[in-house]
Amino acid sequence: MIVAQGNSLRSIIMYLNKLTSQEVISLELLTRIPMLYIFKEGKFIRRGSLVAPSEASVYAYTRTLAQYRQKLDEMVN
Repeated sequence: MIVAQGNSLRSIIMYLNKLTSQEVISLELLTRIPMLYIFKEGKFIRRGSLVAPSEASVYAYTRTLAQYRQKLDEMVN
């Protein structure tokens, strides 16, 4: 478990999602929404959150997060 905020969280997400500096600058982070990653076949894969155990339920968890669904999906793929 990692608990972070602001720029330290951006750095972690940048590493896990292999984002560029420009992509991470434009990333809007929501508070109190845990993200769940698994490590499989040598890479980290975002799979949802502990509050919402699947990706679909993460988006259903909050209307605000659903606005960023396409952007988050693009980061994973």
